[in-house]
Amino acid sequence: MTSPWVEDDEPTDWEGPATADDDGQTGTPLPYVDPEVAAELAGEGPPVWMGTRWREIKAEHQWEAWNTLRRWVDWFVAEYRLVTSVVPPCWYKHSDLTAELYAAMCMEYKVWEEQAPGLGPMMMWHPHVEMLTARLRRMVDEAGCAKIGRHKEPEAYGDRPAFTLDYDEDDFTAWAGTTREQDTLERPATGVQNVRARVVDGDGGQVAVSNPVGLAASRQPEDVAVVLEMSSSTPSAPRLAVSVADSRDDLSVEWESSPDGHIWGTLGDEQQPEDSSEEERR
Repeated sequence: MTSPWVEDDEPTDWEGPATADDDGQTGTPLPYVDPEVAAELAGEGPPVWMGTRWREIKAEHQWEAWNTLRRWVDWFVAEYRLVTSVVPPCWYKHSDLTAELYAAMCMEYKVWEEQAPGLGPMMMWHPHVEMLTARLRRMVDEAGCAKIGRHKEPEAYGDRPAFTLDYDEDDFTAWAGTTREQDTLERPATGVQNVRARVVDGDGGQVAVSNPVGLAASRQPEDVAVVLEMSSSTPSAPRLAVSVADSRDDLSVEWESSPDGHIWGTLGDEQQPEDSSEEERR
């Protein structure tokens, strides 16, 4: 009986190599999307300027940004029942209030962006609303607008505009242009070693030298002090702690015993303290 399955070495149309399209591209074509639908899908999401630093929003987007922020502030004031001592009508004339409100608008959008149940609104947004309103209230109080019922320009300091610093330019330039480097050196074994820093240019020529600093040899105590203390006086196995006052690393502790305090001998292994880690060095 002839098998109904026929082996065919010739590939079918769908198994054969992909043919190139009019642009010379091969592969599986993407589904067709109407240009108007594609434009609408591309328009979903936040504006292109949202999330950019407020001061860096491009000029062509600033009008839209101001109006979007105003609509959000109007909603924020009404939703959370805020008074003018928190958000005054002249908030847009205060850079600090604008920065706070813009950051809050971006955050409020972010916590609801997924449009799905989550912890973000309760754990991130609402706790920060309380902190935000406290900061806004302090800023408005310092500005003084709410107290007089109208916008109040900040007071200047002498010949300088408000909120500007009177720098000593020479001092700042000298300080900012000062580079600092550090290194760790070994002390000499004996005597004193003088060390200084030399500044050279790209060709290796000396430009300046520092003041010398003397490094003395490490000082070792003439006498090694050792103290033995009872750290735990349990009836079955009391614990002792020995403290050795010396910085040398070639010292070790040996335990000795004496029946009369005059004749001493090394403790046997079975009599050595159980936990030798109690030895302390300082």
